[in-house]
Amino acid sequence: MNTQDKPHTTTRQKLIEAGTEEFYRKGYRQASLRKICAACGVTTGAFYFLFPSKDALLAAIVDPVLAQCAALTERLFQQELADPSCGPEIDRILTEFQYRYRREFFIIMEQCGGSSRENAKDLLQDRIARYFDQYFTQALGSPPDPELMRILVSLRVQGILEILKGEHTLEEAIRLSSAISHYADSGAQALINFIKSQAKGQSSPRG
Repeated sequence: MNTQDKPHTTTRQKLIEAGTEEFYRKGYRQASLRKICAACGVTTGAFYFLFPSKDALLAAIVDPVLAQCAALTERLFQQELADPSCGPEIDRILTEFQYRYRREFFIIMEQCGGSSRENAKDLLQDRIARYFDQYFTQALGSPPDPELMRILVSLRVQGILEILKGEHTLEEAIRLSSAISHYADSGAQALINFIKSQAKGQSSPRG
């Protein structure tokens, strides 16, 4: 890197950090560019030299996390489909990742309204929904009820959000996630058995 580029790189990173704090606390609509710039000791002119808009700053904050999340979850979900017994370890890895970027995830899930990234939460939910559909299809031998899957995914996302919103240490977040994971695993197996028993009852000949 050219040494003349380093001040711009440093300023850009400061703006990303200050922007993360502002979006986290106030949400996209209420976030103030003036306050973000003031926190970094730069003018709004300097801001616009690096980012064309407030929306572009938000994208610079959340897009890298979304990309990393997509790659990580795809790898881990496929691993769990191949070997369901590794579920607890996968949940630990995901919790550590979400904790590392907890402010960015909170922004994605709660604070992007009014921006070009306001559907980011839906994209995360869609990814989880595809995994749930694969998991239950594999266990049942046929596609599950879409409405049931939608509700289960919503519950899963809400659980993640509740952990992110709390002032937990990493150890506490992992403990809570592990407890939820064990509860979900037991519930999933009970649900699979229930759906199978219903299907069996409906297919039985009536006397």
